[in-house]
Amino acid sequence: MSSSLQARPLVIWDAFTLRLDLDMLELWLNRELPPKVDAIERLRVGGDGEIVELSADLELKGFPARVTVRLRDLRLYRRFVGAFVESVHGPLGIRLPIGIVAHFLDKVPAGLVRLDEDDRILLVDLQRWLPGGIDVRVRGARCVGRWLELELAPGSAAPRLTAPAPLIDEA
Repeated sequence: MSSSLQARPLVIWDAFTLRLDLDMLELWLNRELPPKVDAIERLRVGGDGEIVELSADLELKGFPARVTVRLRDLRLYRRFVGAFVESVHGPLGIRLPIGIVAHFLDKVPAGLVRLDEDDRILLVDLQRWLPGGIDVRVRGARCVGRWLELELAPGSAAPRLTAPAPLIDEA
C-alpha cells in the first residue's frame, strides 16, 4: 500500500533567515542517536528567545535521570555549529558540572561533537551534511515557538576545485 505522507522540511530559509523545525530535528536525532549512544533514551530540543535547551533522558551511574543543557550564542562557521554552554542541570534542577556533558559526548561517534570544557564551547561538525566551500556566519539565533530562527550574516560559497570520485572504475 502506498502512502502520500511526506515529512515536513527540516530547514526553511528566506532571504537571510534560516528556520529549523525543532519537531523534525527531535525526530531525526531520536532516530539517529540511540543506535550509536545507548545511554541516551530520548532527546528533546526547545528554547525561549536566544536560549536553546537540549534535554535528554540518560542513565547516570545506573540511575535514570533527565539532564538539561542550556546553550546560547549559536554560531555557524565553515560548516561547524558552535554554542556557549550556559548551564547543565540534572534531576530536581540541581546544577551539574560540565564534565557530565563531556562524558556523554565521548559516546557520540568520533569527531561529530566536541566540547571545550574550559571555555564551555560546544562544536558540532556539519561537514557531512553541508557542501564544501560554504562560509556563512550566524548573526543571531532565537527560538520562536517550535522553530529555531538563525539570522545569517553575509558569507560566501566557493566552488569545489577537486573533481568528485568517478562513479565507474575506468581500469
